[in-house]
Amino acid sequence: MMRMIGIGVVAIGLVLGVLYIVGVGMTARVETIDWRDLTPAPGANFITTRTGRIHYVDVGAGPAILLMHGSGRSIADWQEGTIERLSAHHRVIAFDYFGNGSSERNAAFTYGYDLWVNEAVELLAALAVPHATVIGHSVGGALACVLAADHPALVDHVVTIGTGMTIEPQQFLPLIPGLGEVLMANVRTFGGTYSDKHRLALEAAYRVKGTRAAVLSYIRRQMTVDGLRLLRGTFEDVRVPVLHLSGTRDINIAPAIARDLAKRTHGTFVSIEGATHMVQIDAPGRLVEEVEKFLAEPSVKAAPAT
Repeated sequence: MMRMIGIGVVAIGLVLGVLYIVGVGMTARVETIDWRDLTPAPGANFITTRTGRIHYVDVGAGPAILLMHGSGRSIADWQEGTIERLSAHHRVIAFDYFGNGSSERNAAFTYGYDLWVNEAVELLAALAVPHATVIGHSVGGALACVLAADHPALVDHVVTIGTGMTIEPQQFLPLIPGLGEVLMANVRTFGGTYSDKHRLALEAAYRVKGTRAAVLSYIRRQMTVDGLRLLRGTFEDVRVPVLHLSGTRDINIAPAIARDLAKRTHGTFVSIEGATHMVQIDAPGRLVEEVEKFLAEPSVKAAPAT
């Protein structure tokens, strides 16, 4: 019996090894652009910090808002109406995480919370922004909370969108070495697209060398180092008011899971009727309305969610 089990383990290992080689080869054929050859998107710019080159948008005037996107996404998710609406009364800054969008790829990077939170800190410093409200979508909401907990002087308020302590369904299979490489090599983007402009922006990022490796690295890391740090402490350590938004039709992070997170931050939970996981695209007007109402309230820690 033990011999059969051993043979089975070896066979599975060989299959996954072959899949890994195949996936890497397939990825090399679809990722043909070097990040150094990228140009900024319309309305965006590059800035080089101590860690690397960041692709970002900086528009509007007023109290600063920093936008943090979800897994394998980019500033394009915010450009479907949210940035335009928020910038009417705020200085709005959105950026691509390293390994995503048009920001730098680097084999030396460890893609995950520490890298991306540090990227946000360096970007705010480079733009001379002393503090900001941080709005994060999906994993960006977790990053916003990490930023607020680790750098409290930089953050006035936190808003999470579709954030909760769970793994999104589309992230389970990519966790498997080899299988993940093949699956990612066959996607044009990680997650859905909306307008033609949105689709083209996201697809362009997935033609840049290192994008899929960065996404896979993060997906796998969130099951270990990054995920474990969120089990206790981080959310409870946020000392600024927190608003948790969730679409009633979100099948990626169920509203009940997002509501549970609100209990940990002692934050306020609000449902956005009819919206999916992409509240900022489905209902940008309602999103901005809730954010403005939240920011207008007295700046005290909210009561525990019920």
